[in-house]
Amino acid sequence: MASVKKAADELGIPIGAKAQALLDTHSVSVTGGSIALHDEHGVPLRGLGLGSTRLLIAGLQREVAAVSSILLVDEVENGLEPHRIIRLLGSLGAKEQVPPQQVFATTHSPIVLRELAAKQLRVLRQSEGKHVARLVPDTAQGTLRSAPEAFLAPSVLVCEGASEVGFVRGFEQHCTAHGRPSIFACGVALVDGGGGHPDRLYEKATEFVKLGYRAAVFRDADLIPDTQIEAAFHQTAGATFTWHAGQSLEAAIVGNTGDATLLILMDYAIAEHGQEMVAAHVQSSSANQETIENLRAILHSPQHVISPAQRDMIVTACTTKKNPWFKTVGRMEYVARNILAPNFGNVSEDFQNRVNALLAWAQTPHG
Repeated sequence: MASVKKAADELGIPIGAKAQALLDTHSVSVTGGSIALHDEHGVPLRGLGLGSTRLLIAGLQREVAAVSSILLVDEVENGLEPHRIIRLLGSLGAKEQVPPQQVFATTHSPIVLRELAAKQLRVLRQSEGKHVARLVPDTAQGTLRSAPEAFLAPSVLVCEGASEVGFVRGFEQHCTAHGRPSIFACGVALVDGGGGHPDRLYEKATEFVKLGYRAAVFRDADLIPDTQIEAAFHQTAGATFTWHAGQSLEAAIVGNTGDATLLILMDYAIAEHGQEMVAAHVQSSSANQETIENLRAILHSPQHVISPAQRDMIVTACTTKKNPWFKTVGRMEYVARNILAPNFGNVSEDFQNRVNALLAWAQTPHG
């Protein structure tokens, strides 16, 4: 009885101060059917619900760990809210240097993956008619914290940053709204690579490939990756999606959209940030040689075409380090879904081909 009360209290399960236990303490395997407890109000504890019952069972199993040192848990998250999943893992000894018992658990929960160390995880893969458990490397710990759901998908697209994630999400939403396959239904997870040098993206994507995932990289082309690192990734069947040499995502958008679409893009920036801030960015980026009013007038006029130099200046203005116009998941998602996708005929053929190639890869079911 003391062990039951102690386990229940530690796990936050309300059984009252006067709970009575009718439990076969000689049972080697503690299961839901083994619990014959009633709380102080006479309600059977098995009526607590699946989640609470599983928590209590885990607590009791730990109490008898000296007798039964191996525990099997199928779908460890089943029936539990996120905060209770974390508590259950703690009860099982996941955070202890010397765990009290050996636990074999399966999961489809990103919360479970985020809470565990890479060395505690194995990815189960079928190979040549048998199953192989592959150890998750310590180098993947950061990704486990930031994007644990990626380890539960058969395909992973490692995006350079938040803008690329939003860009793909926006086109995905447009596609599904028009009857095309959802990339998420096809088993793709998007990973924010956190920016920086493209070599990091390939290293992250290669980790997924080695674990048996289908992986690709979506990056800017303004930084050049190590050719050997990139080639090694491609040899593993990894794919790269990027822009024309030297272009960032914003440069690709601004440089490949027609004037009418570019005007919509600038108006969206003004709606999001205010005319004053956008105008200040334009003036600063053009060394006070250009104004937002003049740019909008040119884009409005059928007799005038905005010049390549003016487009380059707009790219500089919209990517300023302080308050960039579109560099968030939400804003780039809006740009892709509500501006670029509906006006896809008003972008260059090269831009269309690159976006379509990315979507074709993502819309191919795998696993």
